[in-house]
Amino acid sequence: MLAISTRRGQCLFCSFRALLATSTSPNRQRSSRYEYSSSAPLWREKTKPPRRHAEPPRKVRSSTTPNRRPGSHINLSPEAISNRVRTSLESLKKRLASTKADSDSELTQLAALDPDRIYWDGFKSKIEQIVTGSRENRTAEDDRLLAEIGHTQNSTEWRADLERVLHFGFIDHVLLRKAGQDPGDKSVRPDLRYPTEWYTAARQIQRDVHLHIGPTNSGKTYNALKRLEESGSGFYAGPLRLLAHEVFSRFKAKGLSCDLVTGDDVRIDDNPNVMLSASTVEMVDVTTPVEVAVIDEIQMMASEDRGWAWTRAFLGANAKEVHLCGEARVLPLIRELTASTGDSLHVHEYKRLNPLKVMSKSLGGNLKNLRKGDCIVTFSVFSLHAMKKQIELDTGRRCAIVYGSLPPETRAQQAALFNDPDNDYDFLVASDAIGMGLNLSVKRIIFHGVSKYNGSYTEQLTVPQIKQIGGRAGRYRSSHQAMNTSNKSENATEVNVGLVTTLNDEDLPVVRDAMAAEDPPIKLAGLLPPGDFMEDLATRLPEGIPFEYILKRLCQSATIHRRFKLCNIRDQSRIARIIESIRGLTTNQRVVLTAAPGYSSSNDVTLVMKALAQVIAEQRQVTVVDVAEINLEVLEKPISGEREYLQSLEDLHKSLILFLWLSYRFIGTFKDRDMAMYAKEMVEDRINTCLREFSANPELRKRVLSYKKRMDFPKIPTHEADASNLDFPANQDPALRLDWTRGSEEVAFEEAQSAPATVPAHA
Repeated sequence: MLAISTRRGQCLFCSFRALLATSTSPNRQRSSRYEYSSSAPLWREKTKPPRRHAEPPRKVRSSTTPNRRPGSHINLSPEAISNRVRTSLESLKKRLASTKADSDSELTQLAALDPDRIYWDGFKSKIEQIVTGSRENRTAEDDRLLAEIGHTQNSTEWRADLERVLHFGFIDHVLLRKAGQDPGDKSVRPDLRYPTEWYTAARQIQRDVHLHIGPTNSGKTYNALKRLEESGSGFYAGPLRLLAHEVFSRFKAKGLSCDLVTGDDVRIDDNPNVMLSASTVEMVDVTTPVEVAVIDEIQMMASEDRGWAWTRAFLGANAKEVHLCGEARVLPLIRELTASTGDSLHVHEYKRLNPLKVMSKSLGGNLKNLRKGDCIVTFSVFSLHAMKKQIELDTGRRCAIVYGSLPPETRAQQAALFNDPDNDYDFLVASDAIGMGLNLSVKRIIFHGVSKYNGSYTEQLTVPQIKQIGGRAGRYRSSHQAMNTSNKSENATEVNVGLVTTLNDEDLPVVRDAMAAEDPPIKLAGLLPPGDFMEDLATRLPEGIPFEYILKRLCQSATIHRRFKLCNIRDQSRIARIIESIRGLTTNQRVVLTAAPGYSSSNDVTLVMKALAQVIAEQRQVTVVDVAEINLEVLEKPISGEREYLQSLEDLHKSLILFLWLSYRFIGTFKDRDMAMYAKEMVEDRINTCLREFSANPELRKRVLSYKKRMDFPKIPTHEADASNLDFPANQDPALRLDWTRGSEEVAFEEAQSAPATVPAHA
């Protein structure tokens, strides 16, 4: 057994902060509250793929199907698959034999793995037997490898994907054979069953945990923040940068000293004795003793991607009082966790400050039925922009827009335009980002659809998602305004009813059932292994092992407690793949880079990630203008309302966010942060101008509507079981048979644009 001890879990999102005192505020002395371990978390990818409604849309170029449409499948014969595998094995061997294991090593990757040349032939023979089905006594490892080979066959980049699967399979083969030769050397199984023990400082105090549960617009966060303000010592941890900014601004407006710490924006107060901070949940400081900790949207502890951050914040908060704000369905899990930590639990239940009602009718697909204060919720960037333009065409009024990939500052400005009753921004189009607590004066929530693409496949919205979004209706008054009204009886008579409906008739029953349903309880908390496991394992493996392999295999082998689950590492794996070819990076540097907000389907952002990783490997000092891949030339182009121009601005914004994020972790490498901040503000101004000044494009919309009339799109399935029993129209192009799962309007818009949707609307 490779002995890997369970050390105190520290998050890489804290490791950079030891240098903040000197790098961000010359008047502030470094204190213990900013001194952290450099260890970092790992990630896990699910061992079983979720059930799919349909394959994601993909552009595929291959020698056999040069014009194949996105998402379509090809049927290969066993002989063709065997030929692919045989060719990939030959290509893999040549690459491993010609690539150095490390920049300072004389060994090739093949020689480092198989110095005596005794493993490759056996592995090649095993693969050929697995693929042809001639291998007897197949093991579970053989079945897993065969499944991974099968998953690559319809991949856009099947050659690269297949070669990577075979490479990882060869490493497994070598390590298993070596373990068989040495009984004391077995596979690594990190023990993650007791994450409460990772945070020794929090376990040394008796904490009072206050759980504020209730629906949206009920005053939960208001009461928790009020207690934080009274204490004058503690932190707020929220799910969005925008919410952290709001709390920071609120405290500053009241004359309170407060720090702001998000991934790319750190503002340290000049007062060296400041004890208040507002941060995103990933960046929260869990080492400094404080009086009060406020953790918002605690139900996101169950998130497949980010749940680990809420788990870490709760288990690690070194506070006498820990205030958790969220949905009632998290109560059973919090009871279990507080029992395991030895803390006392106080539950505070809330009711909505105003009623919420599902309407009996939809809008019937007619946007002219919109009223002032309405918000249409849809789930792709293309659909958002198409809907905004159509609303402006049909109503003659302006429409604000809010979605995840917009800069937080832009989202705040768009929200302010919509909230202002004295302008002509009567409507709002938004993604599910509004479900994360944005303070919007929405009278009525209208669902454009009830399905969304989650990055891998299209799925129906869950009951909690529909409730979280629908609950944003009726916020003509924020909870703070309502609770501060001196005349309570007068306020009760003036309260507005929040209304929820859909754009189309067929979606209304789904929304109505979800709003009336009981929320399923949350049973598992997300978790990530501490980062010191990664470095420990890397030192015990042969040179030249891909970082992505270490990331995946370590997480797959971890053992955890029944009340936890390991989070998804999809994006982190993709970043690891992007930077794998860059030599000179240490394991710790790769850990930090894979945690960066650097994954994007945009090729421009990918090139920026590689360029910045190369800078780190070469230990150069650069400013933002020294990195040619950061396309600052976009700022010299005339502002236009074209989607391509807005996309280039969003890509540039992501690139600048990445530069700033890394500048706080590699302080000696990325210089002149003020210049990058200035460029970021210029990009945000141009995005705001695009959204504010340019209205609908009638010609584009005509092409969209014309395309929709020509195509007979099937109805989107509302239940998972429906996805496998669908009939396609006889006149529909077979190449489009999987595209329709994203919704007819999205496909039509993409066809009119001649470009696929590439930007997910994440919060």
